[in-house]
Amino acid sequence: VDRTAPLITFVEDFMNNKSLKDLKEIELIDLEKFTKAMKRKKPNNIPQYLLCVPIFSPQKGLQGYLILSRNDPFKENENELLRHLSRTYGHAYNTFLSNYSIKDFLNKNFSGRKRWIIIGIVFLILVFPIRMTSTAPVEVVAKNPYLVTSPFDGVVKKIITNNNDKVKSGDLLVILEDTDLLNDFNLAKQSLRLAETELLRSRQSSFTDNEEKSRLAELVARVDLKKAEVQSSQQKLKNSKIYSEQKGVVIVNRKLDWQGRPVAVGEKILTIADPKEIEFLIWLPVKDSIVIKENSKVRVFLDVNPISPYKGKLLRSTYEPELSPEEVLSYKLVSSFESNKKTPRIGLRGTAKVYGSRVMLFYYLFRKPITFVRQLIGI
Repeated sequence: VDRTAPLITFVEDFMNNKSLKDLKEIELIDLEKFTKAMKRKKPNNIPQYLLCVPIFSPQKGLQGYLILSRNDPFKENENELLRHLSRTYGHAYNTFLSNYSIKDFLNKNFSGRKRWIIIGIVFLILVFPIRMTSTAPVEVVAKNPYLVTSPFDGVVKKIITNNNDKVKSGDLLVILEDTDLLNDFNLAKQSLRLAETELLRSRQSSFTDNEEKSRLAELVARVDLKKAEVQSSQQKLKNSKIYSEQKGVVIVNRKLDWQGRPVAVGEKILTIADPKEIEFLIWLPVKDSIVIKENSKVRVFLDVNPISPYKGKLLRSTYEPELSPEEVLSYKLVSSFESNKKTPRIGLRGTAKVYGSRVMLFYYLFRKPITFVRQLIGI
């Protein structure tokens, strides 16, 4: 504020008048009348009306004045609003100027015996045992699923079923490319016919030719070998069509991507699962890991119904962490499904709450800060 400004100078002189020092209520001053009484001339740039609002604090009384000026008189409803604001301003002004510290507050309200009682209560709360918990992503997976794998090295021609299709034992699932297999089978049959023809000719000639007679054993062995090759080619051709060996629901990822894809012997193509036999697959991040044991309590909150949790117990866990589908280094946990509710659909996702051993409430609240400090200082 510029103390030399005409308005500021005039207001200061005005407030120094003895008749206003004991002002208790809001008062409207008409400067035209006031200056005539004081035999002084009002400056031209000063508004005609001044409103003096005393600022009171409940603790320390009068704190000062709020001076408002304008050319029109102030209305009564404005005065009522200013009376309310003056009490608020007074309380706030006293609070900001007060030297009342937190230490003074504690000494006033928590001194002597009361302080020790509160310290004891806080200590008991902090050492109260509470079960350690951690949350992690979870997925509903099949329990003991049947894996449909490739019987030999080949190429997938077509997957007959779709994801979530219900199948029964004997249903056709996958067809592998059989062009080369069919050619091999035909060549094997032709080789067998040639070997049998040569064996027949040698047997007929063996009555008069001792040399042909000595070759009979070799030719018989060759025929047996060709028969084995035919049977092998025939079985391989038969195995190019993969059938289901049990009933269930088909689980296949990206069906179209499998067409024309090379597969190795034993490579999984799809899965058949019983929709009523499920378990929970949990990926517990390393940074959130806790001490857990077998049969630890697990609660699962699925995204489709997060207010209705499922219960389970921890069945097994990996000793070494691995990357989760979200590329997060995590421990792989498997939990049972033990709720009486309707079995959730395979593939649903959500959040699992894993319960560990009991710890003090202090450690539960400050576990992560303690871990951060420990890693920071290298302990």
